[in-house]
Amino acid sequence: MNAITGAKQAGLKRLNDTVLQPGDVILTTTTAVISKTIKIATRSDISHAMVYAEDRSVIDATSEGVHSRNTQRLFIEDECSVHVLRLRDGISDTQLAAVLTFIRGHIGTQYSTAEAMLTVVGGAYEWTKKQFCSRLVAQAFSSAGIQLVSNPNFCSPADLKSSPLLESVPSPTVAVTAEEVAFWEDRVDVPQLMRDATNAVLSGAREKDPNIQTFDDLHSHLVSHPEHDDDFCRLLEASGYLSIWKIEQEKNPWQYDLDIMSTAPAGPIKDYCWSVLKNEEVGPNRYIVNLRGYKLFSLQCDLKFFRMMSNLYEHLAGLHRQRVDVATGWLETNGYL
Repeated sequence: MNAITGAKQAGLKRLNDTVLQPGDVILTTTTAVISKTIKIATRSDISHAMVYAEDRSVIDATSEGVHSRNTQRLFIEDECSVHVLRLRDGISDTQLAAVLTFIRGHIGTQYSTAEAMLTVVGGAYEWTKKQFCSRLVAQAFSSAGIQLVSNPNFCSPADLKSSPLLESVPSPTVAVTAEEVAFWEDRVDVPQLMRDATNAVLSGAREKDPNIQTFDDLHSHLVSHPEHDDDFCRLLEASGYLSIWKIEQEKNPWQYDLDIMSTAPAGPIKDYCWSVLKNEEVGPNRYIVNLRGYKLFSLQCDLKFFRMMSNLYEHLAGLHRQRVDVATGWLETNGYL
């Protein structure tokens, strides 16, 4: 999957967010050599898999590790195949929550090229906690009791494509204009900043314990090794993890102020506001979930790391509530609610 690579070129498309639903499986490819190799080896037209987590957001495993991405920045060459697949029998709220909890819980996990290649060779192998794209998707659904493939630990994007439990969603992509490419090229990529900060924290933590893959692993390590509290706090501060929200807020002040929002063009604002409310239907937002977790850690373990993270997510939850209130207010003011 290409982000904004290359300047304003013709023949690009992106995912059609208007037809996507949380829990959709998205299969793509690129013109890169490694993608062509995967397609040849698996006799398929795709080489990558991801899960649609919420409006305009996917989570996948790449060489950067497991991370979320903004679908509006993921531009795909026109010649490349894209398939959006959805469970034929639908997915319950409980199952969807399990899928999303699994993939979000694996944010920051390292990528395993070696294990990804074993899917082509076939056979039974010992598997690690590291991830690759199709394993992440298959294991996420398996955690919800949905077996998309026979072996979730070693499977390819092609195996997901042929799963009898999935069916295609029509109109998976829309065309991208040169103006759209230029717009995103000129804007700070906040999700990329978060990926970099997350990787910086976890990479530093792995110097203490190479078995750490996720923040959950980091938490467990801290509970057992409270002497590393100061070291891990320094990682948070040095990475910028605690202050990325300021960049997002400065970039989009209209999301937090109804007066500013009211001066913007109504069309795009209406779509944005509905997407904010739509995300609320999936269940408690991740800021609230994480806040509860860190408050519990803070009660159980008197460590600075847990207090810092609790304070961060309390602030993020407040900002999220403010975005929801402003979006709701705009829709009500303009007669849409």
